[in-house]
Amino acid sequence: MPIKQINVTDLDFADIKEAIKDYYQREEGPFKDFDFDGSGMNMILDMLAYNTHYNAVLAHLTANESFLSSAQLRKNVVARAKTLGYNPHGTSSAETEITLSNLDSSILSIPEGTIFNTTDSVNNSTYSFVTFEEIGEPDKPFVIHEGSIRTSSYIFDNSISNLRFEIPHENIDTTKIVVSVRQSAASTQQDIYTKFYELPGVDSNSTVYFINENPNGKFEISFGDGVLGKKPDAGSIITIKYLTTNGAAANGLSSFTTADPIFNGVNKPTITSTGATTGGSSKESVESIRSNAPLQFVSQNRAVTVDDYIALVRKNTSVSSISVWGGEDNNPPVYGSVFISAKPHEGVTLSDEEKTRLMPILNSKGILTVKPEFVDPDITYLYFDIFTKYNSSLTNLGSAGVSALVRSGIETFSDDELEKFDKMFRYSDLLNYITNLDNAITSAYVRVFCLKSFTALNTNTSSYQVNFNFPLAVPEDPTESLITSSAYVNDGVKYYFKDEPSSVDNIRNIYRYYINSSGSEIVDEQFVGTVDTDTGMVQIKDFNVTADTAINIFARPESNDVVPKRNQILEVDIENTVISSQIDTLATRGSAGAIEYTTTPRER
Repeated sequence: MPIKQINVTDLDFADIKEAIKDYYQREEGPFKDFDFDGSGMNMILDMLAYNTHYNAVLAHLTANESFLSSAQLRKNVVARAKTLGYNPHGTSSAETEITLSNLDSSILSIPEGTIFNTTDSVNNSTYSFVTFEEIGEPDKPFVIHEGSIRTSSYIFDNSISNLRFEIPHENIDTTKIVVSVRQSAASTQQDIYTKFYELPGVDSNSTVYFINENPNGKFEISFGDGVLGKKPDAGSIITIKYLTTNGAAANGLSSFTTADPIFNGVNKPTITSTGATTGGSSKESVESIRSNAPLQFVSQNRAVTVDDYIALVRKNTSVSSISVWGGEDNNPPVYGSVFISAKPHEGVTLSDEEKTRLMPILNSKGILTVKPEFVDPDITYLYFDIFTKYNSSLTNLGSAGVSALVRSGIETFSDDELEKFDKMFRYSDLLNYITNLDNAITSAYVRVFCLKSFTALNTNTSSYQVNFNFPLAVPEDPTESLITSSAYVNDGVKYYFKDEPSSVDNIRNIYRYYINSSGSEIVDEQFVGTVDTDTGMVQIKDFNVTADTAINIFARPESNDVVPKRNQILEVDIENTVISSQIDTLATRGSAGAIEYTTTPRER
């Protein structure tokens, strides 16, 4: 039966139009005999439906954009987060520490803005790294940052209320901003304003500036009103120095050259970096803002709980993952401390400079008797023996092609499902992931292994510790070794490590051996270390090496599910992963194929 009233909650155009038509075709209506599919009436219905549809969608979107959880436009997400006291971070510049050797004696300092170049051989792109401030002791290590130093100057107009100064570039590092104020263009004295962090201690004489992201996606600087923060005098010259950067694109580089004019006419110094560039990241995403803003509000800008420390670190630096635990949960316990491990978006560890910058912020927010400490992430690698069966009638790929598909998928699995502190390895998830890569893959069987690395130093005198942080599988055959290792060289001989049972159930003794010309293992020394199968702790006493050598320790976890603890991060080691793919004869040939079907044994 035709309706007597229009449903005003419909959002679909076709439903709205049909509702209008039904309304006018009601028995007591004046248009019950009209042909509403005729061209003239149909156009009128279209206009009515379009108008209703437009207003309904507009009202719907307006309501959505009013809440942080449902807003889609970045400017609205930023505005909602601001009401919670959260300011999104900008693009972060990659950085590294370098040392100049063979430096000409005439160079007594390195000026601000000195350029050091490096090239990414993968995409053939050149990036410039600069000194953000003058380096007074050029013969000592100093930090350089990727990007270009820029300045913008403005005149403070006292007649405009709530005056804001927009920084014209988008990709700026908000931790590398220097704001200076001079009373006039002729003045030689200037006040340096610092970024506002918290209300206590701020009065009418406090030289602080406020920074926010505006609706255009750019950052803007504002000053106090003379009550909360010092207000610059009318006609003052505002100068903003900042760093524009390429963010994450400049991570992972380590070879530098320079063509800076400061080195003209003198011998070019040798440039050595302490490690690959790290710390570069993009502007905070909408989803990251949506996630972090409520945490910041809950923490109320103090550091008491674990979530408080997580919120503070996320607010003040760009990281992809954070783990925080109390000293009572540390191994061994360290009472009176809180441990923080943070992984940047690119690279593994925060730079020393970033840790130094964060420390006073955390100390000022925390409990007086609790000392925060940064701990670098500890990477544990998982690798696999993967056996897949596939239906050859559903794919053009051969065995090698299916294996390549699985290998590529495993890399993505590591990126998406692991490589963060709170991401455990779930065996069932991996199996489902592999079988869902392609309809042709009918089954998967996986053996799980693990490895950790340590560097044997020629100058070392203490024992080495490698902690898997989870129980290790004890072989059923007592003559088999639980661990194996890669080789190291001393006096021209390659040595390896294995283990054997001891008188204590959960402890196995490590011995060192080499392989003779006939391929036999010859024990060189017994009792060179221990393996605790319950905790996964491997300890090896000091040994001699010809040169510093990275050594891998291979083992097998007791469970196929692996849970990272504290600062531990799990990552897939693609290089040691072996993938074998075979045709599923049962799927391709039916019951006749069962005769040729081969299953995978549990152990290798």
